[in-house]
Amino acid sequence: MILEAAILKVKPESSSDFESGFRGASRLLAEAPGYIGHELHKCVERADQYLLLVRWNSISDPIAGFRKSEAYRTWQELLSPWCETETSGEHYVEIRT
Repeated sequence: MILEAAILKVKPESSSDFESGFRGASRLLAEAPGYIGHELHKCVERADQYLLLVRWNSISDPIAGFRKSEAYRTWQELLSPWCETETSGEHYVEIRT
């Protein structure tokens, strides 16, 4: 499993609208091949910052799959009115301890 972590920065005073828009756009993410699940967290110290965590089956699912799909372009269009910058995620694998 791959964990993708992305910091989302939204325009000031648009958190509520972003959260509503994100709920609608989430279906595009959930329908992507290799998708396992996701979580969205709001930053306590920075009201306009979010952490998106997405679990994928493999590294190719988000990179070669979702990001190159029409669904991703629609995802970006739906969220762009509230996001300050384009987001990029970093990918992690679990280390058993």
